[in-house]
Amino acid sequence: MEPTVTALDDRPGVRVVDPIESAQFELWTASPVKPVSVSPDMFRFPVGNAVEISTSRVVVPELTSIYLHGEDGLAETFDPSDGRLRVEGARTLEINSAPTKLYLRVGCPLVVTREESRVVVRFDGVVDVQVGVRSLHDQPAGTITTPERPEDVMRAVSLLGSALKTTSPERSFPTLRGHPPLIETGDVFAVPDSIEQPGTGIQVEVPPEYKYVYPAVSLAYYLGAEIVPGTHPQLVTENGFTYDLKGGVGYERRVGRVLRQVFVLDCVVRTEGYYQIALHERHRLEERLDVDVGWLYELPLAARLEQYLDVPYDAVADVIPAWPLTVDVDPSVSSLDTMPFLAAELAVVRTTPDRSRSATPTPDVITDFQRTDSNSGSGSEGVSSRFVTPDSVSFDTVGRAWVGDGVPVGVNKLTSGSLHRSLDVDPDPSPIQIHVVCNDPAMQAERTVSEYYQLNERHQFDITVHANVETGELRALLEQDADFLHYIGHVTDDGIVCPDGHLDTEVLSNVSVKAFLLNACDSHEQGRQLVEAGSLGGIITLSDVADTVATRAGTQLARLLAAGHTLHTSTTVLQTHLLSGTNWLTIGNATLSLCHSQSGVPLYLRILEAEDGIFKSEISTFVSPSHGLGSAIKLRIDSETRYLVSGKLDTFDLPAAELDKILEGDIIPVDYDKERYWSDEISAADLI
Repeated sequence: MEPTVTALDDRPGVRVVDPIESAQFELWTASPVKPVSVSPDMFRFPVGNAVEISTSRVVVPELTSIYLHGEDGLAETFDPSDGRLRVEGARTLEINSAPTKLYLRVGCPLVVTREESRVVVRFDGVVDVQVGVRSLHDQPAGTITTPERPEDVMRAVSLLGSALKTTSPERSFPTLRGHPPLIETGDVFAVPDSIEQPGTGIQVEVPPEYKYVYPAVSLAYYLGAEIVPGTHPQLVTENGFTYDLKGGVGYERRVGRVLRQVFVLDCVVRTEGYYQIALHERHRLEERLDVDVGWLYELPLAARLEQYLDVPYDAVADVIPAWPLTVDVDPSVSSLDTMPFLAAELAVVRTTPDRSRSATPTPDVITDFQRTDSNSGSGSEGVSSRFVTPDSVSFDTVGRAWVGDGVPVGVNKLTSGSLHRSLDVDPDPSPIQIHVVCNDPAMQAERTVSEYYQLNERHQFDITVHANVETGELRALLEQDADFLHYIGHVTDDGIVCPDGHLDTEVLSNVSVKAFLLNACDSHEQGRQLVEAGSLGGIITLSDVADTVATRAGTQLARLLAAGHTLHTSTTVLQTHLLSGTNWLTIGNATLSLCHSQSGVPLYLRILEAEDGIFKSEISTFVSPSHGLGSAIKLRIDSETRYLVSGKLDTFDLPAAELDKILEGDIIPVDYDKERYWSDEISAADLI
């Protein structure tokens, strides 16, 4: 299903709707227009749908930068802070704030100006403008069937790189890395005709054992490399170059380092290609390394890899973005079908040793009313023997996950079923449907979370608040198609507490609500059953939680989800302020989000100190479904520099006016002096 472009009913202009991502965007025109379908092939960039309109101007109702592409690549960039840009000749304009890839193609001179909070593109009279749109969504090209022998699995994994849309450094852009084909086990090896190994001249040699193959999956995918049997782990190129993958820090850490190092160097080198932008990370590396970026860009992939690996890891380590996902997997065939999904995320994969020891989650310090039923014990006792504690990670990683048996303490429990079901979600352009269920009269005040979900004005929400929901009604809500269910109340060993008893989610076999928050004591087991019965993912608790803390957590999570955070990054940001926030974890596919942020990239702001009108601030970003690893962002306070997304961008000394620019741009959590604020409620003056 491709995005659509239709005329607006209430004003001149068009509405772009991406039903796959449930996102929409408007462009306003000088007078009413009638979009006419044209061939998508007329665009240099790939688009899924294209129309033509006639107008003298196009208004982008947001302050956004615009790339202007000529026949030879990126020609100019418009920045709202610059105010005005005149361009002669034909151009393709790339609108950067849209939740889809959105291009305008015009064949005449044009002027781009900032007018208050909008950007206006004017033409020489009424002209034909082609509008091209491409969804950011992607799907696997097919399924590879392989016997369980590690040698056959290596053949299958070697084909994941077939999804790369380029082998140039530009594959570091998330939109130029397709989703790898799926893998399933069978009696014979079988591959669809459309799936071919890209032949980059790079091999990863490892012993034919799962514990060696799985950690190499993301690296092999990103390099388009073939994984072949060998006695010692190493990279080998067609030029005879070899690189030891085990020395020093050990095999898994070494593979993870190579992946992250190659990736960040690609992000730097790609600035010599299609998008010649001022990248913060390039500036930092050029200060310390003697590298010819232009020469590297022109090299074939294998030769460029050799040059990359000649750079010491320590020379680039602090420039690498915070890695979005690190996953511990059971090194058995049971984990095989998750590998394409982990490769798509460029996850750092580790294999889990024997986890016979148990751990205990750390509960809140309970000093007040709890979210457990006083008539029944919490569920933690029943599953405590299954708790495991994953090893720590030696680098900066945002997301952690676990694939295998046991209940991981502190990280997401990822399941194969939730990943596969995420691919099958039917596109739905209707408003985002949320049910808020409050089953305790003493917690009615928390129903206000419904207001926070509607703060993102880019999306339409349909929110229904329910109180004192009985078991039958709650079961019906869970079995109906909906985007999210936010539960407020109690959970016990017997199930979710309702006025007429308990709903044990174990009895459910067809849960259709896509995602959920069970804001109650020790809701893990009930949440796990929801995922096994059909939900894609959710936020749960692993221990008892105090009611006052749960109320704060619930309202913060609602705001974070409305701000465009994924399930996982919502809990991560929650934990930055709420010390007991570690009790809230994700289960299933935690990369889901309800909506896009205004800028596409969720932000987090931490003010370190405010003195003499200057706010010393750290700005962090998080990847999202629309802006994955490799995306770059430009801040409103800097008209030139772009930063790679994920993790802390930098520390800035911001005058009040500059801080206000950031606060006005998006829904952002702001931490200052041990308090959490929200950007839509404060200005710099409130913090002095």
